[in-house]
Amino acid sequence: MTEIHFRPIELPRDFQTCHDFRLDSYVCSFGTDDGYAQSVIGYQARMQQRLTQPDWFYIHLWQGEQIIGQLEFRAFSDVAGYGYVHLIYLIPACRGQGIADLAQAFIANTLKRQGCEGALLSVSRTNTRAVKHYQRWDWRYFKPNPKHATTDFYRREFTAE
Repeated sequence: MTEIHFRPIELPRDFQTCHDFRLDSYVCSFGTDDGYAQSVIGYQARMQQRLTQPDWFYIHLWQGEQIIGQLEFRAFSDVAGYGYVHLIYLIPACRGQGIADLAQAFIANTLKRQGCEGALLSVSRTNTRAVKHYQRWDWRYFKPNPKHATTDFYRREFTAE
């Protein structure tokens, strides 16, 4: 496998890629793009504003000269001491190659450096591939997500290394 690099998103250059990745992630999660357009209203403006804040992370994964994935996460949540993961995405050709494991480690290390003891995320119950991946990485069911009837919150405690 060619080395993977994690680089901050360059929004003016790469916003269309961000949008495309979000759309594919949405379809993977819900099996349809119904509701996607509503979910991304203001997405670019939010990203632009958050990219200036030290506790938000918008990262592209690069393999050679190609962007192959995207991470969106922050060093805070509604649970004290926990960060929140908004997106872990890889293009279809790069799934199942261990790259998601590198992304998990990158997120955990970044959030630990920010003082987080763990993280939360929300995942669709119908996205069984993602649920299995998260469970393998010690994400545990936390509670249902009241904003989305088919999604649940998962929680992961970070271990000291």
